[in-house]
Amino acid sequence: MKKLLIILIALLLISSTFLFARANDKLAIGGQLGFLASGAVIDVPLGPLAVQAGINYPLGIKYIGEVTGAGDELDAILNAFFLVSADVTYPMALGDNFDIKIGASALGITDFSEGFVGVAGLAIKGEFWIQEKNIGLFANFNAPMIVFALPGGVIADVLQAPLLPLVGLVTSTAGVLWRL
Repeated sequence: MKKLLIILIALLLISSTFLFARANDKLAIGGQLGFLASGAVIDVPLGPLAVQAGINYPLGIKYIGEVTGAGDELDAILNAFFLVSADVTYPMALGDNFDIKIGASALGITDFSEGFVGVAGLAIKGEFWIQEKNIGLFANFNAPMIVFALPGGVIADVLQAPLLPLVGLVTSTAGVLWRL
């Protein structure tokens, strides 16, 4: 199954060389909203690839804490950590104002001193840019394939599970970008 998926992605990327993404040499900043990742993002074009990075807050977990009455205890834990996200994607133009980006994504929680814990996997991102404007809307659908732990910068553990891509239901986001 993994080999078939890798072959399909490779064929898609190779056959898409005639689909050039719009010339976009501009940096874009914006915000995203999702269950685990709500916050600020920056989208940087790097040659044929696009890199999006974000610093986020888990609003969905905060909501569950408030509903269950564990909000104060949860705040003490969440305020000590940052939730960071990163995507590296290959953009393809599918219309005058619509791009699709396919690649890899990661979402991790960290305090920037002890290391990272998170998920990584596939990303499919659709971007619609409003004609004659510098504003775009995006939806980023993630399918995590591994759970990782990087204590002190050393890979300590990697976990794979067949149902792990379902975590994408809470790691996917939607948002707005503004080109500078």
